[in-house]
Amino acid sequence: MMNTDFDVVIVGAGPAGTTTAEHAALGGARVLVLERKKAVGTPVACGEFMPVTEEVKAILPNAPDLDPLFDVPSSLVSRHTDLIRIMSPKPRSFDLPFRGYTTYRDRFDSHLASRAEKAGAKIVTGAQVTSVKGNEVSTREATYRAKVVVGADGPVSRVARDLGLPRNQDLYPAITSHAVGDFEPVVEMHFGGIAPGAYAWVMPKKEGANIGVGVAPKFSDGRVGDYLQTFIKNRGLQTVGRPVGKYVPSSGPIGRTFTESGLVVGDAAGHVIAVNGGGIPIAMICGRIAGRVIAEHLKDGVPLSLYEDRWKEQVYKPLRTAVHTKMLASLFFGSPRRLEFSMRFLGERRMGNIIRCKPSFP
Repeated sequence: MMNTDFDVVIVGAGPAGTTTAEHAALGGARVLVLERKKAVGTPVACGEFMPVTEEVKAILPNAPDLDPLFDVPSSLVSRHTDLIRIMSPKPRSFDLPFRGYTTYRDRFDSHLASRAEKAGAKIVTGAQVTSVKGNEVSTREATYRAKVVVGADGPVSRVARDLGLPRNQDLYPAITSHAVGDFEPVVEMHFGGIAPGAYAWVMPKKEGANIGVGVAPKFSDGRVGDYLQTFIKNRGLQTVGRPVGKYVPSSGPIGRTFTESGLVVGDAAGHVIAVNGGGIPIAMICGRIAGRVIAEHLKDGVPLSLYEDRWKEQVYKPLRTAVHTKMLASLFFGSPRRLEFSMRFLGERRMGNIIRCKPSFP
């Protein structure tokens, strides 16, 4: 007979969900992860870029002990990069030193899932959650009972809704594809009419590149897929496979991320850097916090509010700085001329501050 009683049920097996699962299980909790996709990590719906750990430490100086968290096998690394090239509408290029790498996101997510399973968590794929009522989480096949429910189910979070938590309000559509050919070891970010209110990207990989476009709905007048096709044509790219779309939270953390018996992590919590849409490092940092707090809650009765206290201590300030920067940038995104002027005024030094979530003035 299938066991349906767990200490923790986590909805979603992305980096936030599996990292939460790993650390809750390491703390002794009986953990179940429900993933709606048939395979963890596929299809890939992100830029697949990760900063190296030293860059993450510079961006998030209050987050401790990051080396073991981001210790991933070299087999997950597709290509190392040392430069981000910002392209203005004109276009004019600004080269910013920044060390990172592109990953194989499907393998990366599978690796994190394996770490969670090794710690003792159970992961069920192809499990579409239909409702969360109190301590009961229902799929089409079964109803599970949990002492703690975790929403790691993305920017349009059913769990957040069913727990009565705020939901992301400012969602940007984004779409990604794979380009073939040889590319410089440089991350490209293109701003202007090619991606109104956001940017188009080229993330070089060992085999080709991850390319994509994100747009702000209030500045765009078409579908994000149309902007991608224009970018592909203008950049002279050849693509393979079917593009994959998603929504990216762009207004910072939601107002509350916990209840007495549940919490949300990752995109569901708005744990995304507003100026670039990056979320994997923060998802993993906050997932580790969530897992450890859940274990303490189950053992010693500490309130789940401690999760919010801790993630705010570690990552809130850079996230808010990024939100404020995006709000300021929105004053210029409506006009290519104003955007060009603002980027030339900022220059490479201030842009370097922006990508590291630091104040760009003075």
